[in-house]
Amino acid sequence: MIDFLLSVSTLSGILISMVLATVVGLMAYGISYRLICRHGSDEFKGPTENLFGVVGVLVGLMLSLAFSEVVAEKRTIEKAVAREAVAIADLFNGLQQFDAEGTREIRSDLINYVQAIIKDDWAALANDKLGQQTGFLRKQISHSIIELDPNTEVQKELWSRLLSDLDAVSNYRLIRLDNALAKPPVYVYTVIFGFLVTMACFGVYRPQPRLVALASLYTVFVGLVLYLILALSDPFQGGFGVSPDTFEHLVETLQSESG
Repeated sequence: MIDFLLSVSTLSGILISMVLATVVGLMAYGISYRLICRHGSDEFKGPTENLFGVVGVLVGLMLSLAFSEVVAEKRTIEKAVAREAVAIADLFNGLQQFDAEGTREIRSDLINYVQAIIKDDWAALANDKLGQQTGFLRKQISHSIIELDPNTEVQKELWSRLLSDLDAVSNYRLIRLDNALAKPPVYVYTVIFGFLVTMACFGVYRPQPRLVALASLYTVFVGLVLYLILALSDPFQGGFGVSPDTFEHLVETLQSESG
């Protein structure tokens, strides 16, 4: 169900989440009301109101916690993507300093590698994988840099830095895959259970148009927040995912520098 919500457009996913939360929530309300009515609602009203308040506060706190967590994780991923772009730029500049003419082909491959990240890796990350074309280019670049023959002390120092930057680029790519494989916070399911308990607590009140309308607004809001949490927890899929804009700007910069 989560994969389906994230596979459709953002607007469709939000609407489906809202409708689903409303239908399930009102069903819990209706079933609870019928069960309580059989035994008389007055004797349950006091304890249920207390339970309603406690569970409502807990659900609100957990929603807030889950939302804050996924937002913080997304910012961390964006910073890692930025550092990956810096490592690639350092690799490009290091190759240029090592031997501008002799490393021209490697720098061209590096530009192609960044373009492959945008077109190949990003699409694959939405399916929790890494792109094959990007992986092939990375191996080709790695082999070419390892095969460089430093002749001077300066070139030896630059070659050592190139190997370090190459390791950093490989590591950041694996970090992207690790982030793509991340799952929503475990306690989201607890939030959903708490939401159903909260809706069930409405069962002590006889359904009236105004009350049903207010309960529906609550379910719509919860559906929206849950969708945002699920969308942000999958950082490379959907309209709220991390964009490859950093790499697009990097491609333009590297192309302008290579002439």
